[in-house]
Amino acid sequence: MSINYKAVVSDLREQLGGKPVTDEYVRRFAWSTDASYFRIVPEVVVHAENMEQVKRTLVVAREHNAPVTFRAAGTSLAGQALGEGILLILGHDGFRKIEVSEDAKQITLGSAVIGSDANAVLAPLNRKIGPDPATIASAMIGGIVANNASGMCCGTAQNSYQTIASTKLLFADGTELDTGCKKSKVAFSKSHGQMLEQVHELAHKTRHNLVLSDKIRKKFSIKNTTGYGINALIDFCDPFDIINHLMVGMEGTLAFINEVTYHTVNEAKFKASALAVFHNMEDASRAIPLINGESVAAAELLDWPSIKAVTGKPGMPDWLSELPPLSAILLIESRADDAATLDSYTKDVIAKLQGFDFLRPISFTDDAAVYGEYWAMRKGLFPIVAGERPKGTSVIIEDVAFELEHLAGAAHDITALMHKFGYPEGCIYGHALAGNFHFIITPTFSTKDDIANFHAFMDEIADMVINKYDGSMKAEHGTGRAVAPYVEMEWGQDAYELMKSIKQLFDPQGILNPGVILNDDPKIHVKNIKPCPVVDDFVDKCLECGFCEKTCPTSALNLTPRQRIATLREIARLEQIGDHLAADSMRAAAKYDVIDTCAACQLCTIACPVDNKMGQLVRKLRTPTISSGQQKFLDFQANNFGAVNGVISAGFDMLGVIHKIIGNGITGTMMKAGRLLSSEVPYWNPSFPKGGKLPKVSAPIPGQETVVYFPACGGRTFGPTPVDTDKRPLPEVVVTLLERAGYNVITPPKTRDLCCGQMWESKGDFKNADAKRLELIQAVSAMTQDGKLPVIVDALSCTKRTLAGDPTLTEKVEIVDLVQFMHDKLLPKLTINKKSHAALHLGCSARTMKVEPIMTAIADACCNQVIRPAGIECCGYAGEKGLYKPEINASALRNIKKLIPVDVSEGYYANRMCEVGLTEHSGIPYRHLAYLLEECSRG
Repeated sequence: MSINYKAVVSDLREQLGGKPVTDEYVRRFAWSTDASYFRIVPEVVVHAENMEQVKRTLVVAREHNAPVTFRAAGTSLAGQALGEGILLILGHDGFRKIEVSEDAKQITLGSAVIGSDANAVLAPLNRKIGPDPATIASAMIGGIVANNASGMCCGTAQNSYQTIASTKLLFADGTELDTGCKKSKVAFSKSHGQMLEQVHELAHKTRHNLVLSDKIRKKFSIKNTTGYGINALIDFCDPFDIINHLMVGMEGTLAFINEVTYHTVNEAKFKASALAVFHNMEDASRAIPLINGESVAAAELLDWPSIKAVTGKPGMPDWLSELPPLSAILLIESRADDAATLDSYTKDVIAKLQGFDFLRPISFTDDAAVYGEYWAMRKGLFPIVAGERPKGTSVIIEDVAFELEHLAGAAHDITALMHKFGYPEGCIYGHALAGNFHFIITPTFSTKDDIANFHAFMDEIADMVINKYDGSMKAEHGTGRAVAPYVEMEWGQDAYELMKSIKQLFDPQGILNPGVILNDDPKIHVKNIKPCPVVDDFVDKCLECGFCEKTCPTSALNLTPRQRIATLREIARLEQIGDHLAADSMRAAAKYDVIDTCAACQLCTIACPVDNKMGQLVRKLRTPTISSGQQKFLDFQANNFGAVNGVISAGFDMLGVIHKIIGNGITGTMMKAGRLLSSEVPYWNPSFPKGGKLPKVSAPIPGQETVVYFPACGGRTFGPTPVDTDKRPLPEVVVTLLERAGYNVITPPKTRDLCCGQMWESKGDFKNADAKRLELIQAVSAMTQDGKLPVIVDALSCTKRTLAGDPTLTEKVEIVDLVQFMHDKLLPKLTINKKSHAALHLGCSARTMKVEPIMTAIADACCNQVIRPAGIECCGYAGEKGLYKPEINASALRNIKKLIPVDVSEGYYANRMCEVGLTEHSGIPYRHLAYLLEECSRG
């Protein structure tokens, strides 16, 4: 039966309003992107912030028999977060409850809480959640539970199945159940008594099918996420306990997960790691069963191709290059709550490995810097392999598990199959204690032959894993579509029929994520494979993993870096197949989301495992969009910047006076009319600052050190805002501070003429941007007495861009940011009188320049308590873009006011434009850290 999606969209908008519902193609396409190798574009996307919106979505889905796929962070690898009908994505603010029990033994989490955020709350209590997937810094709790995602340390003992206490669920028929609430269970028993009886009957039949129950125990003795978690039917008797555990690993096919309560696990205080270097994989694999026990918390195995991949890379041990071919490494970690126990554990491990001939002596280290290097080798493997793949190829991480005695043979067989099917670059690594191997291949999916080859490869992998070793086709990544055709092959007919009964029981209409886990199409895993066309060197390595999304300031406004790249790839694909009309149409439709509203803050580059530079690409893509008229205006600005800068500063002074006289409404109308004449007229904002002023310096004092101070554009153009209690412009405060510390201060004679060029680069005008930077470097260098005097810049982003100039010039002079100079030179010379508390923003420039620690140190030196609003990574002001695209700033800072305690009345950063945006949306004045240090160092 065909589904009328126009009616579906109409009904959804009637139920939810317009904002949460989108059927516009570019956004549907972009939002469909997940970390898997599939591409399925939904007909409509819903962003749900609360349970009422989820329930109303399901009402519409039931009425139209429309399929619904639930999406958390989209970091899943097997295609379980994609669907053709309604894609319901957890919103950007809802489902984020975090509640820790008094004894810290349990934690209740909303389904949109990121795993690492939960652990950050538990860390001071020496607790953590059990599951530890590699994606924990991005993956959300709903997805972690729904996939039974695990990781390097949790194994099968501390995964979601073993540590879940209760769940709040919404079933396809609209019924809610809290498995941890007696009242909810009583109500559910009355309304769904027949379902509970059927659950009980399924469990009874399974336990009494001795062959099946023995198979279930055996297969779940190792990691297994193939199919449903039918071990719940033999591990528990109470129907609610069974339901609770069936929800783990069900991949959104049985219910919507609202909240989860976990039993927390201990976070050991003492750790030590060792590298055991073997002659071959066989020896390394033989060692694993010997060390399996309480002495070892984690053991990661790397094969020879893995070792070769990381050899010579930054941060990797030098001696890797000396290892002979076929070597293998076992990375072992022991953990304990006291030093004595840790010592006994490490000695136990070494004793158990005495009989092996190692290529290097094995010894444990508890030095975090040393073992951090060991783990960097393991964690860096995937991004290194992915980053070095040929352009246009995809990255696929397969995920299988074996009983420990089969690891050596399985490793040999996987390697042979990778070579047989033309994936010689493939490497094997994995969570050895759990018998879990990951192997990476980088296939091309350009032709039907490519896809057929991959299909044949997977068939032989399945034959080897299932028929030869009775292993798991999916250990921890979930079934999804990737191994759905192999579920019955792995489990057999009885278990498969049992799984189908479970699906029918909980979702009789079949609307929840159909085709995932159970799918009768034997080729579903090689259909809808997303291509990976070449776009630009800046982003061609992108894995579409989603690690960038957490920090992106426009994630709640429209798109994230991953989604922008996916959109650009689709445009490139359309161009490549000759459909230029469709490419042009999509390019035009995507311009606002992809080009115009990207803040180009480069936080995505920091988060990216393969060093993509979406911000840099966006600036590059803006270049061809500059019209001839716009270029003439940019040239005029650059050639007459002193006058332009002075006019802007005076203009903001005049605007403030006009606003006082004629009021907010008329001023806004006037500015709106001005924007009709020129896009360079900003949107009106009552919290606009006054114009800035250039500093006045004192006469030099003989014998004192001298510094060159360059007041950057932001601070000298924009002065205090209406809510600022300190009405001095930044340059005046900086000079006061420097002179108080005993420095003579000199400034460039034509300061207003000078600029680092950031405002031109952000528009894609690299010619003027680089010319202005060169002019600045030459001007300040000429004042340094051949490099003897330091140059201080008072805005982080300006310092960063200046330092990125011609190294033959920048290396001859010391150019330093003001916060660095304050920390290194001023703090030791000043007497500090601490304030009570203040807020501190550590934004994109601070992170890209890696000055967060020194900014925090300055704030800590001046305040008894420093508050950093959680989750505010970038303000979204993006230089002057906040004047012309205020929606970016508003979206990025939508929650800041409620994150700042009511008794905090001031905040600090180190970029004036960012501070203007922070002030507007927080309701408190944000200023440069120099204001804080100046105030706290007064006599």
